[in-house]
Amino acid sequence: MPTQAKAEKIEELTEKLNRATVAILVQTQGLTVKDMGELRGKMRAAKLEFQVAKNTLLRIASERNNMTELDKSIFNGQTAIAFGYDDEVAAAKVVTDYVRGSKIAVLKSAILGGRALNADQVEGLGKIPGGKLQAKAEVVGTIQGPLGSTYGLLTAPLRDLCYVLQARAEQVNGETSAE
Repeated sequence: MPTQAKAEKIEELTEKLNRATVAILVQTQGLTVKDMGELRGKMRAAKLEFQVAKNTLLRIASERNNMTELDKSIFNGQTAIAFGYDDEVAAAKVVTDYVRGSKIAVLKSAILGGRALNADQVEGLGKIPGGKLQAKAEVVGTIQGPLGSTYGLLTAPLRDLCYVLQARAEQVNGETSAE
């Protein structure tokens, strides 16, 4: 590729890495055209952007995004990269499911929040049940439960006092109307 084309590709990769919530690197060396087409179809269905990238260009793009703590050894071998822009968990799930079913494709690494994840961490991310939204809902539920109980405990005496005063007011009104 001429240097102008390389510069444009670096800019494109830099922009995609900046926008992506997760970028998963897969080694696809040895996949047939049919297998690669199947993989691209699964990525497209999961709303992931999937492309093969040169390691040098990908490394330069990551450096331009200030991802300095990445291990440079992840940029070796044939690299295909899946960019996920919405749900990190769903992206990891789709990629790990394909790699698990394929005998040839190998999960190399991922970039999440500017940090590298190893293959085991990506598989762990893909095993989170329900995806990102369910994980957030579980955290909110875990926090909301004790807070709701505490609120109930703190407001109970005042609420009970209001009930007693209301009952007494109704009792006094009932006595005065009977006279």
